[in-house]
Amino acid sequence: MALSIRTQPAILGHNISKPQQSIEQPRAVVEGSLTFAKTEVEVSLPEIRIDQTQAFNESGLKTVKAFSDDYVAYAKQKMQESIGRIAEQGTQLTQVHLGGDQIAEQANYNAYEQFYNEFGMVTMPRTGPEITVIPGDVNTRVTPGEISGSIRAQKPIINYQPGQVERYMQQYNSIQIDYVGEHVDIKL
Repeated sequence: MALSIRTQPAILGHNISKPQQSIEQPRAVVEGSLTFAKTEVEVSLPEIRIDQTQAFNESGLKTVKAFSDDYVAYAKQKMQESIGRIAEQGTQLTQVHLGGDQIAEQANYNAYEQFYNEFGMVTMPRTGPEITVIPGDVNTRVTPGEISGSIRAQKPIINYQPGQVERYMQQYNSIQIDYVGEHVDIKL
């Protein structure tokens, strides 16, 4: 038997549209203010005061006031010594009747002995300078800074378009059997 068999497979067709997605992220909104911190510093410097007046006075380098004060004190002392000497010599003269040579002794003393002095020369001061220390001071004031504000986050903007798959039968399956012979054999 002569048969012709033709088959046609099934073919599925499809149209695909791809999905699309876009995401935009807006920036966060920051609102606020800032105050800077301040530091204020006040400084008074330390001082050292050195007073050499007494040392200079002892060395003979006196100020006008110290010089005049010394000579006023010296003059008062010499005046009192003179008054005392004159009073004592007067008392001695009143005792002439007791004997003695008071006039000769007084003349010798008044001419020579009262002027006898021991002189000492001093060039180095015996007293050191007077040193006064005034400490310095540091005052600090701190004003703290401030940060105030808010942060507001923005939600993302999402656009999504889903994809689609469209299916269809592009070709159906089929079997075609044809007899192409001249006679039919019925044997099995």
